[in-house]
Amino acid sequence: MRAPRRRRSAVPAHAHQPARVLTDGDAQVLALLGGRPTAPPEHLSRLILGPLTQPGRHHLMAALTTYLDTGSANAAARRLGLHPQSLRYRLRRIADLTHRDPRDPWQRLTLDIARTIGH
Repeated sequence: MRAPRRRRSAVPAHAHQPARVLTDGDAQVLALLGGRPTAPPEHLSRLILGPLTQPGRHHLMAALTTYLDTGSANAAARRLGLHPQSLRYRLRRIADLTHRDPRDPWQRLTLDIARTIGH
């Protein structure tokens, strides 16, 4: 008798870290990556980026965009003309507002997808 086959999960292994709960934004990203989006791209962008799109937070979106493009806080700070600690503060502020840490691989991917489709 054969053992039952295990289904492969669509969720990446690093998304299953302890104490991590996948959000609706995560589900929308997974649906998009699976080729079956269930919501318009603008909705996904709002779910993930939320408060960063509000007026007066352009500097945070610029910090996030530059960090995602360069892959390093030091390189992003140089490109923006900031002290590296100022950029790291902005990354912490982004994490506080979005509940997504740009340094975490899965959350970085969701932020990058939301940023890309939001523009």
